[in-house]
Amino acid sequence: MRSPILRSKRLVLRMPQPQDAPALEHYLSAYEVSSYLTEVPHPYPTGSAVDWIERQHKGISGLNLVITLDSRLIGGIGLKPSSQRELGLFAPSIGYWLAPPFWGKGFMQEAARRLLDWYMPLEPTERISAAAYEDNKRSLKVLSGLGFCEVGRGVVYSPVRGIEVPRIEMELTADIYLGQSAAA
Repeated sequence: MRSPILRSKRLVLRMPQPQDAPALEHYLSAYEVSSYLTEVPHPYPTGSAVDWIERQHKGISGLNLVITLDSRLIGGIGLKPSSQRELGLFAPSIGYWLAPPFWGKGFMQEAARRLLDWYMPLEPTERISAAAYEDNKRSLKVLSGLGFCEVGRGVVYSPVRGIEVPRIEMELTADIYLGQSAAA
């Protein structure tokens, strides 16, 4: 799948570029960001963003886009292929992060909605999964606002926190999302 450039009212979601590496490393090194992510080390190693960007251009780790506001990188969002394909289920998962100076302004809701508006009609998926730590109220609010519903709870190890953390698992069905988009 060719990587899109997606525009919303205030944001542009696009493929990461080498010039994004310093901002990625800066924001992902912030504990308040990395402590909510399961696959990002803390502190974020110098030079890792360049390697990550190169992997994105090879297309081997799902679809990962940076979120920009007025050409300035403010976060990241992506879709990871289903981990249940061997069971015949196609349920990709969405993940995202936003730099702290941009929290509470509706940017993540806008970015996630734009990505889903593009993706849901394009791919024959019945649902998209997501998970957030139980104490990540902002992320849970974003997911609920998009129509995601809780489907389970569990515990996952947080490498940044160094402990097991309660997690809420959620999913969004295509019928619910496309139905609410049609009603809007």
